[in-house]
Amino acid sequence: MSNCSSNPGVGREPEGLSKPIYDTYNPSEVRLYGRPATREEIFKITDEQIRQRIETSLRETSLKEDDLRTLVRIVKEAALGTIDNDVLAGIFRQQIVLAIFDDELKFNQLPVSVNIPSKNFEKGGERYIKSIGVIYGYAYEGQCYKLPKPQIMYLPDEPREILGGDCGCDCGYVPELGYAVWQIDKLERVIALDVRSDDVKTLVLDENMPGSRSPMAYAQVMALAPQRHRD
Repeated sequence: MSNCSSNPGVGREPEGLSKPIYDTYNPSEVRLYGRPATREEIFKITDEQIRQRIETSLRETSLKEDDLRTLVRIVKEAALGTIDNDVLAGIFRQQIVLAIFDDELKFNQLPVSVNIPSKNFEKGGERYIKSIGVIYGYAYEGQCYKLPKPQIMYLPDEPREILGGDCGCDCGYVPELGYAVWQIDKLERVIALDVRSDDVKTLVLDENMPGSRSPMAYAQVMALAPQRHRD
């Protein structure tokens, strides 16, 4: 009988992943199983489409073809931050940015600084955080475990391809369901996000009140400190 456990599908099968590392034994390695974030380019349009849009905007000018190509290159470099490391470090810093667009299409962002080493990224070094994944389970010291709930994590390594064994899976996770694996030492630093969505009563009031109590008792239960005696 197969020892594979049943896991939900989490997306299309990941493509272009590296093979797992098997050449060395690391007794403190943790294998994280989950769905890797999709990797997409910032620019969805081609250079020719960008050139046409710029050309339309500058219709009243007398720019030459070579000038338009140069302008397209400058716009892309400025947006992507590939001019030099100083610009790149200023645009893509080692942080998390939570963002939404409002009804007026204004960009609302909340940068979250993280206490994560960057390995001298500002000086042309290597970035520490390299991928994002929704982690569903993990393996440690030859045993497989499931998380109580999926966890979004920023991770210091790239996801790798899952290779099936005798039962065609690895801890019950198969690439056909969209899973990948991260091989990370247990002392490496990661960032875990706790994302929940519900009404305010559930996430704020009920979450912080022990037991089921009457709403009239809420103020008494949530008192943080005794009142000071006034003179």
